Amino acid sequence: MLSKFKITIAKTTKQIMLLGGLLCCLSSKAQIVNYVNNGGFEDAYPGISQYQWDGFKFWDTFDSTKIGYYTCSTSASYSNAPYVSTGFQYPRHGNNFIGTQFYCGGLSCNSTNSREYPRNRLKQQLKPNTRYCAKYFVVNTNNNVVAISNFGIHIGDMSLDTIKYCNANINYLPPQIENNQGIITDTLNWTAITGTFTASGNEKYLVIGNFRSNVNTNTLLINPPNSLLTNDIYIDDVSLIDLDLPAFAGRDTFFIPGDSIYLGRPSDVGIDEACMWYKLPNTTTAIDTVAGLWVKPVTTTTYVVKQDICGNIKWDTVVLYQSAIGVHELDLISNNLKIYPQPATNVVNIQLNLQMDAPFNKYQLYNNLGQLIREEELSFKNHIATITFEDLANGVYFISISNLQNETITKKLVIAK
Repeated sequence: MLSKFKITIAKTTKQIMLLGGLLCCLSSKAQIVNYVNNGGFEDAYPGISQYQWDGFKFWDTFDSTKIGYYTCSTSASYSNAPYVSTGFQYPRHGNNFIGTQFYCGGLSCNSTNSREYPRNRLKQQLKPNTRYCAKYFVVNTNNNVVAISNFGIHIGDMSLDTIKYCNANINYLPPQIENNQGIITDTLNWTAITGTFTASGNEKYLVIGNFRSNVNTNTLLINPPNSLLTNDIYIDDVSLIDLDLPAFAGRDTFFIPGDSIYLGRPSDVGIDEACMWYKLPNTTTAIDTVAGLWVKPVTTTTYVVKQDICGNIKWDTVVLYQSAIGVHELDLISNNLKIYPQPATNVVNIQLNLQMDAPFNKYQLYNNLGQLIREEELSFKNHIATITFEDLANGVYFISISNLQNETITKKLVIAK
């Protein structure tokens, strides 16, 4: 037993940042969020040219000898977005997007050089009997002659490796997702192509394109016709996310005022725009829209993330507890704090086997939204304090105990009557 506990003022900012990052990684490292590799086309090889299928990492096509899509990037040698060869366009996010052709109906078109089908090797095969939200964004080039409606997504297995011609009309592949918004004519604003499907568990590729024959493609003339009645499209922000992905705000933890803590998941295409962050008690005005963010609270603060994956909305809460205790000392106290039984019914025991200069003599009870619902004094006898919770409903709660110096430690409490 520790006879005397020495309070140590703040460790360094670096320690707190490392602690927050470690907790985030431990919680989300094993879980893939966006299954599409390089969904924003930001990871490009240096010096790529206009007609180079393998210019972007993890992207290719069925036949690399055919003409392909090109980069429009502030960092590429070919062009300088937004001043690109086929018009004026900003990337939806970041620096890069690609241009491709989904239709060619003019006299100069032929069956082996009229379509392009960007293909992505997924980070991992999909899980069987699991629903996914697939999405990408399109906008017409300024020089586009024909607008179409048939933007699709095919998620396929290893059988796609047998296809040898990418530019032929691959209308024998059924798209699991296809645009249902009618013909898209916009040359300025990005439009989402999105939908959900259930995986068999064998899928390892995502393919973007028009999977209809020319006869079955819905078209509209939007520029004066020429010998190439083409539909040239820009694409950005491709994602494929488990529809039932749990929201993740981070692990409840302690901080020392003045230090920064990372909350949520690592940034990635699709999940960034799906997550809106709030700081309680304000759940009306979001503080950011991103998968994860750095915060610098000055007092105990509760953050909430609202996650919207194809209309499936989930919430998660993280509580950051203020403490002036150093990280190592905080771990020592937390490891010696026991709350039992778990789950509890009506009575909870708090046991703390430490003797300190400033004993802990107060507790606060929070619900799973981080809202304070009770605050009372604690009385320890033989290192144990007993609390009754007869009026609490079943659920997950958090107990914070503190001393006269407002140094706080917290544990989770589960009530199941």
